[in-house]
Amino acid sequence: MSAEPFRVLTQNMDRLFDNVDDGNNEEILSRGRFRKKVKSAAKKFGKHFGLPHIIALQEVENLYVLQQIATEIRHRYQARYRIILIPGQDVSGINLAFLVRFGVEIKKVDQLFANKVFKLTGNPLFSRPPLYLEACYIDNCISFLNLHLRSMRGIDSKEDGDRVARKRLSQAETIATWSNRFQQSRPDSSLMILGDINALTPTDKHVDVAGIIRGIPNNVNVRLTARDLVEPDLVDLTDLIPQNKRYSFIFRKRQQQLDYMFVNQNFAADLEVITFSRIDRHFSDHAGLLAWFHW
Repeated sequence: MSAEPFRVLTQNMDRLFDNVDDGNNEEILSRGRFRKKVKSAAKKFGKHFGLPHIIALQEVENLYVLQQIATEIRHRYQARYRIILIPGQDVSGINLAFLVRFGVEIKKVDQLFANKVFKLTGNPLFSRPPLYLEACYIDNCISFLNLHLRSMRGIDSKEDGDRVARKRLSQAETIATWSNRFQQSRPDSSLMILGDINALTPTDKHVDVAGIIRGIPNNVNVRLTARDLVEPDLVDLTDLIPQNKRYSFIFRKRQQQLDYMFVNQNFAADLEVITFSRIDRHFSDHAGLLAWFHW
């Protein structure tokens, strides 16, 4: 057993762009503002989150952004991270990524469903294709699937609402089908699905995205029903966080949970602590979700 708990963080970085014009109509920060954001991120990951072994990130622009953060962490805390980022197809230029601390062995990296089409429109189902990482630490191997799913923006509109809801349904069922196959083919392996799921618990009135991914869809209070595709069900680790602290986003002064860690039952027993950080809007509009594991 390691003397140091294995720590996993998921953090939406609130559209972290750099100061370089790549010609993609992306947001371009001034050099000073970008450096301030880099230093803030390094301080958060180092001082506040304690240098997690695995950091799953959403809404980062590119490798250069992460290289600057990793360099700053190395200078401040003498800790080294490897960077994983595979560009997706989000028109605004935001991507999924991992920072993996040295000492953790990277076994496999993959981008899933990049070519999967949303049949209703013919466009890609995932603007930000799920990012898969298999990593090992102290003889324990874990598979991570980093998600940033379609938001609820436009879901109540007459023009776009049905398209948005059906895309969210299709994304959730695709992830559920994949995780079920993973469990059936690798029953002794540890799996974590984490990230900005953009789903409410309890569900919104349209589609129960979080429930579908877990394998317990709520088909009573929603407009679009879903199939139960996961057996055995996944465990939502955030259920262990006290209700009054179980939120990661504030929308129109209302606390909401959009960020999650779902694990298979093999992995759930290893959890020691899980917590949401406070939302620091100088850093991000999302709280970080940090979990400690022992084995």
